[in-house]
Amino acid sequence: MTLRPNVRLPKPALALLRAAAIDLPQPAYLVGGALRDACLGRPLLDLDLTTRGARAGAARLARSLKGNFVVLDGENGVFRIVLPKNLGVPQMDVSELQGQDIAEDLQRRDFTINALALPLAPDLPASVPTATLLDPRAGLADLQQGLLRCEDEDILKADPLRILRAFRLGAQLGFTIEARTMKWLRSLRSRLSRSAPERIAAELTLLLAEPGCPAWLARMDHAGVLTVLFEDLEASRKCATCYYGRGGVLRHTLYVTARLDLLLADPRRMFGDAAGPLLKSLGERLRPGHPWRAAMMLAALLHDVSKPETARRMGGRLRFFGHDLAGARRAAGLLKALRFPNETIELVAAVATHHLRPGNLTAGGVLSDKAVYRFFRDLGEQAVAVLLVCWADHASYLPHRQLERLLPEASAEPDSYDMSKVRPMEARKTLKHLQVIAHLLRRRFDARRQAVPDRLVDGHAVMKALGIPPGPQVGQLLEKLREAQAEGKVSTKKAALDFIKKLQ
Repeated sequence: MTLRPNVRLPKPALALLRAAAIDLPQPAYLVGGALRDACLGRPLLDLDLTTRGARAGAARLARSLKGNFVVLDGENGVFRIVLPKNLGVPQMDVSELQGQDIAEDLQRRDFTINALALPLAPDLPASVPTATLLDPRAGLADLQQGLLRCEDEDILKADPLRILRAFRLGAQLGFTIEARTMKWLRSLRSRLSRSAPERIAAELTLLLAEPGCPAWLARMDHAGVLTVLFEDLEASRKCATCYYGRGGVLRHTLYVTARLDLLLADPRRMFGDAAGPLLKSLGERLRPGHPWRAAMMLAALLHDVSKPETARRMGGRLRFFGHDLAGARRAAGLLKALRFPNETIELVAAVATHHLRPGNLTAGGVLSDKAVYRFFRDLGEQAVAVLLVCWADHASYLPHRQLERLLPEASAEPDSYDMSKVRPMEARKTLKHLQVIAHLLRRRFDARRQAVPDRLVDGHAVMKALGIPPGPQVGQLLEKLREAQAEGKVSTKKAALDFIKKLQ
């Protein structure tokens, strides 16, 4: 990785840093991730500053910029200024300088690449020579090498969350964790559970929202960190090894995350003509770094979490009856304990609950309109998430090269495709599953043939037409009508009322 000879500060950031040099007590510095990203030419999403008298200075700066002053950590002196949107940077964090001076402050920071500082001045230039930055721990050299390094394990002990942050930074920057640092991460991993759940959830969300994160999940597992965060996954490692091979269900789970990552990178390759409406529907959620991507990865990671507790041998086969519902409860409990948002918990629980349904539809033979309707009726807004994780689940059973070879066929119509040319039999079965999922996605976005059609009449119209009072019967009649609509038997209001009268 080649560092630029000069750190170029974007205009919005430059204006804010010059303002900070006026309102904050001097000396004040730009530090941490913001300066690191500026050195790498990455976007500056926020600014991290440090100074003496941080509280008073940050409050004064917030007033000058017409931002909102927020106390993040009063005990350790960390404050946030939420900035107006027209300033071009979402927020600035101002922390109390630690130690006697900036040199001592930088010695306490987690990794060398974050131990850089730029002194602020009212006339700060837009382009600063990289060589003039304060760099007491050779962080610039590590940036050049793409290396994530910590020189002292006591730095990791001081804040165990840094163990997880190492993997998050590796995922975001594409850096390699230095061997000695990795050794410390492994040996100190049990301390990670001492960190506040909210902080763990925040780091995990950042990591899991990155494209390529499954490789980092595998590294976390190799270091023993993954099962410190999710102890329930440890039992998966020795479960169903006769089926999944060494690593058992956990190995399968990590494969699923890898297939989901492949899918999210380019849904067009997987779903053909269904991808256009899908991409439009997902919109910004597909963007790297979006929290929805993290929720999807958590769903893939936890969808089989209860297989070990439900594993039973029946007729010489290993079965997992009820692992879907049990897994939904267990996954929700794990994420609640880590203080994940409710919408994330709901998505993950829905995937665990329903991840077998597309497979069951495949096993049922020809897909009827009624079956498609019931699927989307029951799953509602979570249907697409369930289908995407199910695609990754089934695709994980194919080696990568074989999957790549079969992808052009994976979006074909399942009821008309000639499977006889597909070998071996297991690949044929998996391809059928992938085709059914693609078919369901097409139905989800087919405006001419809605999977869940709009109601033609409401309950009042039913009661008036049949002369019946309010009650469960009205809802039952409306549901039968909607199924008839989905099957194409009813398409007008008059036909709807005639249909209901015949049911009476």
